[in-house]
Amino acid sequence: MFPVFYLTLFIPTPHLFADTSISLTIGAIIIFLGMFTRSVTIGLVYIQRGGKNRRIHASKLVTEGIYSVCRNPMYLGNLLLLLGFGIFANSVLYLAIMFPIFGLIYLGIIKAEEAFLTNEFGDEYVAYKKKTFAIIPKLGGLGKAFSGYEFNFTRVVIREYNSLFIYFSGILLLAYHQQVMSLKTSATALVIFLVIYLIVKVLKRKKILVAS
Repeated sequence: MFPVFYLTLFIPTPHLFADTSISLTIGAIIIFLGMFTRSVTIGLVYIQRGGKNRRIHASKLVTEGIYSVCRNPMYLGNLLLLLGFGIFANSVLYLAIMFPIFGLIYLGIIKAEEAFLTNEFGDEYVAYKKKTFAIIPKLGGLGKAFSGYEFNFTRVVIREYNSLFIYFSGILLLAYHQQVMSLKTSATALVIFLVIYLIVKVLKRKKILVAS
């Protein structure tokens, strides 16, 4: 699905903004908000609800920290990234078709996980649902969410280095595609990110970088 997502960004389409600089600025801000949200979620209280043996799995119900702001901060980060790339690419086609499709996919995932968590944790999860939105964050609770937690930068690097390389590569390719960055500049930056990616990959394989 994600290869289709990337290809759609490069398909010629009517522009969202006549001024490309506006789409690039707004898109970049939303992209970095998405990356920040994912990084904070992983660095503070990381849980994996993606499943175990291709089935939904949760060993415990996490409601503190960033999960007190919204129930699915990782999905929030993903949706911000998807929205941000669509705006960065200035693509009406992507925003009108692909982004809603991904939104429906995440809605289905959330509903399936909610049914599992309700069955698994009962009233505790029902009470948690009543005071916390699935995706929309409670901005007033951000201060409390961060207090008392130590940010684990190493864990973020280990778990996100592959995704971050894809995000930054996408930004560079789109910037070149929209002729706001020269081939030499985008290629040089891409090589730098590739070198960083390979260094992290080697350090992880040799267990020099270990996630706690």
